[in-house]
Amino acid sequence: MFHHFREWISHIRGDRHPRPSYSSIALIAAVLIPFILIIPIALASKSSEKELRTQQMRLRELSKLTGEYRSLKGHTDSLEVKESLSKVSGIAQALDDTVTSVGMKGKIKSVKVLGQREVKDAMEETAEIYIERLTMNELINLFCRIEEAPFLFSMKGCTIKKTFENPELLNVTMSIALYRKK
Repeated sequence: MFHHFREWISHIRGDRHPRPSYSSIALIAAVLIPFILIIPIALASKSSEKELRTQQMRLRELSKLTGEYRSLKGHTDSLEVKESLSKVSGIAQALDDTVTSVGMKGKIKSVKVLGQREVKDAMEETAEIYIERLTMNELINLFCRIEEAPFLFSMKGCTIKKTFENPELLNVTMSIALYRKK
């Protein structure tokens, strides 16, 4: 084997020896061709692995975005349903309907409409409601009812004070906004 290789090298240098035989050329080709083929395959494999990791990262990010989108879509749909159900003439009527459903109509001492203002594609009507002598359970029920009401309510502020006669009872002053389409 080395003999044929030496002959071929000496021929390349310009020595006057006979040309290398086909068997020596075949032997050299048999050794070099696998290396020539393996290197690009290995590089392509590494590139494919890198691309796979990149695509897997993108898939995870898109999965997170899909979850967030579905959550926001559900929230938006529920707001649209509330918006379509809210057929009230004003905030006083909406508050009356909400408080009556909890059974606290007699505890409301005042409802003061503070005004209306335009907000993007809606009208915001704000009122201050004063309710006396609520238990903590009644207050929680009222908050839940306001949150689940078929109207678009927003609680702007709430002040809770204990009564003087019975420290277990509460006096509540809330500032609530009702949003309606124009």
